[in-house]
Amino acid sequence: MTRLMSRALVTAWVVTLGAATFNLLNKPAQADLEGTPTKPRPASWTPPSWHPSPASLAVLPELDRRAGPVNGAPKLYSRAVFAFDVDSGEVLFERAADDRRPVASLTKLVSSLAMASESPDLDRDYCIDLRFRPTRNGAFSKLSTGECYRAWDFLGSALVSSDNRGAYGMQVASGLAYDEFIRRMDEVSAELNMSMSTWADPSGLEDENLSTARDMARAAIAVAAHPVLSIPATAEHWDITRTDTERDRRLYSTNRLAGRKELEILAAKTGYTDTAGYCFAGVFVTPSGRQIALSVLGAGKNEWRWRDVEALLRWADEG
Repeated sequence: MTRLMSRALVTAWVVTLGAATFNLLNKPAQADLEGTPTKPRPASWTPPSWHPSPASLAVLPELDRRAGPVNGAPKLYSRAVFAFDVDSGEVLFERAADDRRPVASLTKLVSSLAMASESPDLDRDYCIDLRFRPTRNGAFSKLSTGECYRAWDFLGSALVSSDNRGAYGMQVASGLAYDEFIRRMDEVSAELNMSMSTWADPSGLEDENLSTARDMARAAIAVAAHPVLSIPATAEHWDITRTDTERDRRLYSTNRLAGRKELEILAAKTGYTDTAGYCFAGVFVTPSGRQIALSVLGAGKNEWRWRDVEALLRWADEG
């Protein structure tokens, strides 16, 4: 799916889907409307009002449950692992799931949620300047100083190709000053019941971006349930357009599972720094129809990360 050019088009699309089920994450809300019993929401937590699909987030406190006895679990290489059945509310697997670790570009899931919570105008143009400079010199970006893009392209480049200037662009597009945006990321985490997460920059380059495997699964569920953020979070590629020259460029997803016919991806994000290792968080519908949220942190090699994700999905689908 490529970038949508008009915010009005997106709004109309979301409104149209609002009368039905947006995706499988909205099953609990639909079941409740049909009279099917659903689990009550904990009295101590309610979904944030800024999220357009609050009923889909009622499952987030269920991630605090502990995994039961595990039979036949696959061999996994990542330091921290978490897998959750969104439909049943069952924690399927956890290992060091509450250890706080740097999470690299998984941070962009939270910065996209923070931006969305401010209801920015995604069709507004911005030209790249010093506000878009990542905190580490030499950090990779395909967006160059002086080039101009719509806010849509900052969101798309950040979530699809993990562009670091795109992440800083989300902060600029939010209308918040840099320090205010970081505070908003912390607030959004708290509002999503991510009690073990704190943030230092929008891109994930800083090692002080700390979270857990359990919390990052929560962030992935929140992005998957968001009718705007889920567009880039599931895209195989993203077409960005320089508004100053009308030149197009295609950016490709860092998610190796994008385009797999046997999997439906509801959200996905990769991350890597030397300190964090190779990381991943996402929400999938498996071939048998199970909706699985999972995260893996701290894999020592890129190949190990993908082996872990695929092994967990196969194991969960067969369970």
